[in-house]
Amino acid sequence: MQCSVAIQFLPMDAHSNDDVCAYVDKVIAYIASTGVKYYVAPFETTIEADLETCMRIIATCPKIGEQAGCAHSMMYVKVDYDAHDTCLTSEQKLKPYVQHNQEQASKQE
Repeated sequence: MQCSVAIQFLPMDAHSNDDVCAYVDKVIAYIASTGVKYYVAPFETTIEADLETCMRIIATCPKIGEQAGCAHSMMYVKVDYDAHDTCLTSEQKLKPYVQHNQEQASKQE
């Protein structure tokens, strides 16, 4: 993997939390449809692929929001690119915290 990208899609013309969720869900569904490895978190979705694929996905996300009815959106994007294909994967970054997160989730139930 040569590229890891965190995408935060922010609908600016949403009228309710339900609208926000609906627009963001459409963008995440699009990301899932691309076949790239992706991880959804509370504030952003991370994708992992080659640089060209990641850039194409970034460019398409606002268009998907627009098709869903969101005419005004903002995106915050963080890109980790390594031409030597040695980017840390999301799994590698999160491995030390998986057990902690599972314990926290079970405490909340």
